[in-house]
Amino acid sequence: MIAEMKYNLKGITSYTTYPSGEMKECKLGEYNEICIGPNTLIPRYKGVDERKKDNKAVSFYENGNIKSISLEEQTEIATSIGTISSELITFYEDGAINSLFPLNGQIGFGWSEEDEEQLLKELELDLTFAKFQKKIIGLRFYQTGEIKSIILWPRENIDIDTPLGSYPVRIGLRMYENGNLESFEPARAVVVPTPIGDIVAFDQNALGMDADNNSVNFYLDGNLRSIATNSDIVVNNKVTGERTMIYQQLRLDMLTNEMVKLPVKISFESNSITIDSGAESMSFDINTCKFLFLYDGSYKEKKCSPGSDCSGCGAACM
Repeated sequence: MIAEMKYNLKGITSYTTYPSGEMKECKLGEYNEICIGPNTLIPRYKGVDERKKDNKAVSFYENGNIKSISLEEQTEIATSIGTISSELITFYEDGAINSLFPLNGQIGFGWSEEDEEQLLKELELDLTFAKFQKKIIGLRFYQTGEIKSIILWPRENIDIDTPLGSYPVRIGLRMYENGNLESFEPARAVVVPTPIGDIVAFDQNALGMDADNNSVNFYLDGNLRSIATNSDIVVNNKVTGERTMIYQQLRLDMLTNEMVKLPVKISFESNSITIDSGAESMSFDINTCKFLFLYDGSYKEKKCSPGSDCSGCGAACM
């Protein structure tokens, strides 16, 4: 198999293959060293314990290049922003680092999130729009080495300067390759000025493991691109007198078995907007329509109102 031959792996205990027969991923039972760029990496090979996951040590692209490595222990990895201690690395097909995760423990019966957090060190980052020292889940990079997105550790918040003002951030943010801010997830319901008026931005269902899809998005030049809001919307056409109602959609939360409301996404272009409720998408002319936003923060009994201070709960009430 291409992957096994290319890296001369020893002690393969199990593996899966692509339909072509080339190795897709494997587990190891012996010590191996894999050199990628300036980094010497030791894939997992020891047995599982209360913290370690019983999953693959190495995965491969079909051409045999490495796609990810779960490391035996935290290792200092050289990146464009300095060395970062990591337990899990993913790669682009050309060998450039795609993402780094300082920890890769299994949260379960014998190992809690609090246990995992005790092993995590804060990372200091100096960006064009923010400087902070916080615990993170992971970093994603462009193939050129620049930071693509930052995933914050649960309950960690940061403050950033955006083209529309300063805002608190939870979960994470995404950047353009030139370092400009592309998007962020508000730490609480915040008021954002837009071409059609102030809108409360927030997504109570935002995924805590993904900083690439956020509630507030900007174009490369800093203009607002889109916003997610927990609001029902009334659109009045000033020319025809037609009124359009757009409602948040409901879905079942698999963890709580309760119905939750999905945010409505509003995308901005030069003279129009597109409103996507998840059920349908409609476009409106900004110059001929008037918009009313009916913000709904009733999804939690102890909700924070727009502009309130969530420092005490870390947005846990959201």
